Amino acid sequence: MTRAQRIASKVFRFGIVPRAKQRAGRAYMDVRARRGGPAPEIRSASGDHNAVDDYWTGHLVNAAPFLTARQSERYLEWRFREYPLFREFSGLYGAHDGEAILDYGCGPGNDVTGFAIHTGARRIVGADVSASALALARHRLSLHGAGPDRVDLVRLTDDRTALPFADGEFDFVSSQGVLHHASDPRAILRELHRVLRPGGEGSIMVYNRDSVWFHLHVAWEVLIRDGRWPGQTADEAFHRTTDGEDCPIANCYRGEEFVALLEEAGFEARYAGGYLSQWELRAMQESWGFAITDERLAPEHREFLRGLRYDYGHRPMHGDLHAGIGGTYRIRRPG
Repeated sequence: MTRAQRIASKVFRFGIVPRAKQRAGRAYMDVRARRGGPAPEIRSASGDHNAVDDYWTGHLVNAAPFLTARQSERYLEWRFREYPLFREFSGLYGAHDGEAILDYGCGPGNDVTGFAIHTGARRIVGADVSASALALARHRLSLHGAGPDRVDLVRLTDDRTALPFADGEFDFVSSQGVLHHASDPRAILRELHRVLRPGGEGSIMVYNRDSVWFHLHVAWEVLIRDGRWPGQTADEAFHRTTDGEDCPIANCYRGEEFVALLEEAGFEARYAGGYLSQWELRAMQESWGFAITDERLAPEHREFLRGLRYDYGHRPMHGDLHAGIGGTYRIRRPG
């Protein structure tokens, strides 16, 4: 096995790419891209960048310099297995025959690729603030033969929320795990509403506060069991547990709170619940019993954990909704 293949194998298994391996992987991707089929060009909506843009250019989540289209497609299925109910709540990928789709915050191209290979969409646009993520997406799309005749990639900046698209340009918008990292999510939601046609629909995921991740992993495993960041509350520590300790912004929302933001932007919105991560399912098995009997755990977290019940698949629920980190919202622009 070559060095590049060893790098790709490790990335495929573990998801996050250390910087040294990112550089090696990009060098290998450049060779593959030259050998492969046509790839979308990356156009920039702005030459500016800020700390949020720089962070995500240097920190790639679930990114991989895939060697083959088959490996890329297998990764999409792995992601659905890693996050139970993700597929069901998000509605990915659907049919979308003849539609135009915007993937806002496309990262290294997971869902741009998914839409390209699993739907009949006529046009797919992936937009992100990370130059390195877009380069990965471009390479990946070339492996699948998804070229500029069907797919566009656009680099945005967190500083400028205005989107370089016309009113009502898209039939469907998707944003999976992005807006909780944005400096001004309200402004972005207004822009997503503007570029979605009347009657168009979409799917948005942001971190869920009413989750096992927040009340068990952060509040007990991290702060109490492991003793990290003494004196901080779960709200203060949360952003340091999801996407790296130095992540500039990582917010979490209760369902009714984010629905209110969506409605303020003009959408009709429904909260589907929080899909689970395998990490949360493990925490329920290993830590739940210790946490609810630990007097150091604040009453808010203990009461939440004691109130959880399970569905038929033994997945934890808070009230009538699943209690995972992936808070998912189905949206529609009235009209």
